[in-house]
Amino acid sequence: MNSVTETAGGEVFDEMPQEKRARTDAGGEDPPWSSWAGLQPDALGIVLSFLPCPADRARVRSVCRQWRAAARGRGVAPPLPLLVLPRFRFAGLTPGGVLAPARRAWMPPELDADNACCVGSYDAWLVGAGQAGGECFLVHAFSHEVRRLPPLGTSDCSLRKAALSASPESGPNCIVAAFIIRWSKPELALWRSGMKSWRVCHHALLAGHIDIAFYQGKLYVLWRFTPCLFAFEISEDERGVTISRMKDCMIEKLLPSTLGLYHELSCNMVEWSGRLLLIIRYYAVYQARNRVKVKVFAMDLSTNPVGLTEIRSFGSDCIFVGLGGSKSFPAGQHDGVEGDLIYFGPDHYNPHDTFVYSMRDGRTGPIVQPLPCSTSASERNLGFPVWLFPSE
Repeated sequence: MNSVTETAGGEVFDEMPQEKRARTDAGGEDPPWSSWAGLQPDALGIVLSFLPCPADRARVRSVCRQWRAAARGRGVAPPLPLLVLPRFRFAGLTPGGVLAPARRAWMPPELDADNACCVGSYDAWLVGAGQAGGECFLVHAFSHEVRRLPPLGTSDCSLRKAALSASPESGPNCIVAAFIIRWSKPELALWRSGMKSWRVCHHALLAGHIDIAFYQGKLYVLWRFTPCLFAFEISEDERGVTISRMKDCMIEKLLPSTLGLYHELSCNMVEWSGRLLLIIRYYAVYQARNRVKVKVFAMDLSTNPVGLTEIRSFGSDCIFVGLGGSKSFPAGQHDGVEGDLIYFGPDHYNPHDTFVYSMRDGRTGPIVQPLPCSTSASERNLGFPVWLFPSE
């Protein structure tokens, strides 16, 4: 049977190297011990619907080729997200809404995983960046496929956050937008397959802490601590993709700057049901999770000024917010998984806390105790945890 690693905390992830998996998937007769290989894919799909955790899905995929193929079939709900901690430690979310103990994931040896930080994700792909102008790369967390990105080129440059317009598997449709600090100044850098170097874009409106997201062909930049939103149009010339025009969406004039005693703000963006949402945390006390209110607005970007509609419920969906990107998740496709929640990962504003917020009653709670995001001093330079959304 294919090797699967289990920790004392119960977390299991498929650590099979890509080459070995390719040989397993290539063909040939199943070994005699694989008596379950004949189970119909539809029946296995029903079983998988009761196994929302990636660790359990890994166990299923490890049985034989047929089960691995069935786990990738259509109609199978995606597993619950993972939180990727520094040094590529994965913590899986359980159906009860807490994080299981984190464990180190296998990474290709050619990557300097001990000195790289995750700065973004797209489905099961992670964006990694070395420190002080080191290598940049895309790596699939489970197939371990690696795609190199151009180096930043200087020791005075660091990649802080990245967003992808599409899966790297889509080829030229995938544009990587990176928020970088170079010579102590914030800049945007763009890259697409075929480009030999990053296309660096300077703009006076780039702040030290921003959120970035692709939406309907444009790149949106949001100031994290003041709700100012800017839309950047992307064009192409002989050197590759670049930013051609910027528009101030003027949303700050439509929002309350405070909510009574709640005067500290932290803002993020996420796409949900085809709409771009603005999520604002209002803190009464700096970094105090028990003194926070959350407001969510759907932004109508087709009007001038931008229209805002308050969202009071996500139905059976959940929202995951993190420094490396935010995403909605169809929690209602899994029995026993609660919806209408927002999971907040640690970031610059609140680096020591990971908590969940209920849209129904405004209550907050920790995702796990002790918090897995309490990192050692040696790991604090390796960035913040990133949410990961495997598809199988």
